[in-house]
Amino acid sequence: MKLPFENVLNRLKDVKKLVSASSKSTFIKTDKQLSFILITAFIVSAVALFCYWFFKEKPYYDNLLAEKDELIKSLKFTRDKQKKIYENAVNAYEKKLTSEYVPKSIYDDKINDYEQKLTSYRNDYMHKEEHAKQVADLENRFKDEYISKEHQVKNDYEQKISALEQKASVLEDKNLDLKTTLKESTDFIREEKEMLEETLSLERKKAFIPSLILSETKNRMLDANALKKLVTIKDKLRRIEEMNIVLKPDTYFEMGIISYYNKQQSEAIELWENALSLNKNNFKTYLCLGIVYTEENMADNAVKILKRAIEINPKYATLHLVLARVYEQKGALDDAIYEYSQVLELNPETIDIHNTLGTLYEKKGMKEEARKSFAQYEKLKETNK
Repeated sequence: MKLPFENVLNRLKDVKKLVSASSKSTFIKTDKQLSFILITAFIVSAVALFCYWFFKEKPYYDNLLAEKDELIKSLKFTRDKQKKIYENAVNAYEKKLTSEYVPKSIYDDKINDYEQKLTSYRNDYMHKEEHAKQVADLENRFKDEYISKEHQVKNDYEQKISALEQKASVLEDKNLDLKTTLKESTDFIREEKEMLEETLSLERKKAFIPSLILSETKNRMLDANALKKLVTIKDKLRRIEEMNIVLKPDTYFEMGIISYYNKQQSEAIELWENALSLNKNNFKTYLCLGIVYTEENMADNAVKILKRAIEINPKYATLHLVLARVYEQKGALDDAIYEYSQVLELNPETIDIHNTLGTLYEKKGMKEEARKSFAQYEKLKETNK
């Protein structure tokens, strides 16, 4: 390796040779001049040496220091990494020790506990073979005692059985009499039911109570005594129904009308629903249910029940009439107009429908249709005079 000052020394030697050569070729210099030449040469050499060090050697050493710092950093990183790996390994081994191994002292304590329990069990319990021997002895003793008592027990049971058979025979005779009485009572009740059903229908007609509760057909001058009599018959039929004797569908319908005129709307609804469950083709029941639903502010139920009836028999004009009135009360004027129009198609002689339609057209602002309906009403009214 070249020394950093090797070039400078060589140059100094060259200067010295030059000075000696010049001194030989010239006259001898004074000491002062020689000192000045040496100082100048020294300063030039020092400046050259500083420049060499500053521009070449200093960057080299700076690079060395930077590499040293980087190496130190990498060594520290490697050291920290190895330390972390070591710590993780130590933790893993510690966890493995705690999870896979149990201190032996615990098992020693358990063994001592089991030995103590075994000793106590030997003192408190008997051996299985000895237990089986004692059980066999007890069974033999039981058999001996049972054989001695079996005959006596058998006699006692035979006496009890004979006494029970006698009681059972007496009860069967009584039960036969009760069955006969029950059958006779049931037959009588059924006859009474049929008589009451016929009486209810006849008395309703005598009291001038129509089978429909339309506003134009209601009996508003019903005699109180006649209604009371009908309610009595209805109550008797309800008591018969409680005996699990089914009434006729028409009877439920008649009882519903009586309850309605007696201002028992909830009971009337129940009776009419029972009538429909037994006979879905009684359209008068649909009508009465639709009307009473409307009166009880259950217009949606009324619409459903009347639509169901119309699906069964779309040619029954009264169903369309009641449904139209329900729609009119709800404010559904378009639906009401449609149903009133259906009534006119099925029953053209209902003159008042034209007047009603004219009123609905006026409410909707359909003046031309209202004028035609009123004109048709007046025309038919004049014709029927």
